[in-house]
Amino acid sequence: MPKTLILRILVLLPKPPSLYLDENLSPRLAQQLRKHGFDAVAVRESKLLGRSDAEQLAFAVNQGRTLVTINFSDFVALHETYGLEERSHFGIVFTTEERFGTLLNRLLKLLNSLSVDDLVDQIRWLNEFR
Repeated sequence: MPKTLILRILVLLPKPPSLYLDENLSPRLAQQLRKHGFDAVAVRESKLLGRSDAEQLAFAVNQGRTLVTINFSDFVALHETYGLEERSHFGIVFTTEERFGTLLNRLLKLLNSLSVDDLVDQIRWLNEFR
C-alpha cells in the first residue's frame, strides 16, 4: 500500500480529488500519481483522444474527476457555460507547460492539500501548489 494512502487512512483526511489529465499532459503523470496512491487517468488512457473539450469535461464530470489542462480559454468558457446552465463539475485545474518533475510535484501537493469538495465548480491554478 502506498505511503500516501496509509497516511490518509491513519489521519482520516478527506478524500483527495480524482484527476483527469487532458491530452496535452503526459500519461506518465497519471502513472506516477497512481504509484503515489492517487486516482488519476490521462485522456490518452481513456480512448477519448481527439474528442472535443466539451466531451472531455463531460467525461470528467461523469467519472467524478477534476480536469487538469493547459487549455485555459476553452475550459474557462465551458466553466462559465456550466454555471449559466446550473450544471456542476468537479473542478478544473489549469497549468502552464512545465517540466515533468515540476508538474508531478505540484499535482502531489494539490492532492495532499485539497479534498474533492474543495474543487467542486472551482477553477484553480496548479502554480498555487509550489
